Amino acid sequence: MAASEETSETLMCGACRRTGTFTAPVSVILLFAPGLERPYPLIPAEDYRVCGACDAVFTLIDRAAQAHPMTKTAGPWSRAVVVFVDGHGVDVRAKRPGQQVALA
Repeated sequence: MAASEETSETLMCGACRRTGTFTAPVSVILLFAPGLERPYPLIPAEDYRVCGACDAVFTLIDRAAQAHPMTKTAGPWSRAVVVFVDGHGVDVRAKRPGQQVALA
């Protein structure tokens, strides 16, 4: 699994190795990138959950973007909206070194 590894009864994060707080399974990732006219939906083939204790959501989005031919060639993603099966979601902005935000 990209964001977590499942053991017999509990989930352990593959990034920080903590057990505990995880989201509901991911339903869809809406990916924003410079080469896309509009957000591109990525629907996971498996039940991926995201660790709430670290930045594993960035790893999940990076791997999902690299796994699909359309998003792989669209340039680095700038934003993603991750929607979970329970209806909750999270708006994620890419964190890149040297990235500056324009102020109006």
